[in-house]
Amino acid sequence: MSAALTWSGLDELRAELRRLPEDLRGEAGHVAEAAANAATTTIKGVYGQHRVTGHLQNATSVEEIHTGPFGVGYRVRVSDPIAWLFDNGSQARHWAGGKSTGTMWGKTPPTHAFVRTMIRARRPMYAQLKDLLVRHGLSVSGDA
Repeated sequence: MSAALTWSGLDELRAELRRLPEDLRGEAGHVAEAAANAATTTIKGVYGQHRVTGHLQNATSVEEIHTGPFGVGYRVRVSDPIAWLFDNGSQARHWAGGKSTGTMWGKTPPTHAFVRTMIRARRPMYAQLKDLLVRHGLSVSGDA
């Protein structure tokens, strides 16, 4: 008894497997960039509702992160140092110099605008990335 195995299209399969990380990176990059841009627009909108100088809005940006040949990433960044106070709130302010002259302005409640927006933007992005992998024939278990 003899047996034979014949592969038809093996070279094409190898070429497809080599191209898969590049294809996935490109599509995943578009998904991640869209999520980062949407989050940035939302954050700028919240900052705009409290606009005095425009520093927070103008300091909000998206930057690409280079993560190697098969990775992709985008960072939403607010470079203005007041952003932390805006998101986390502050205590009541008093005049300095040893004299208690009363409150200059009251306690500022936290908005948590940045963190809440990023959490909301990530969930649909993770779902889209999962769908992307499944479309390309990969198995994905669990949800983010």
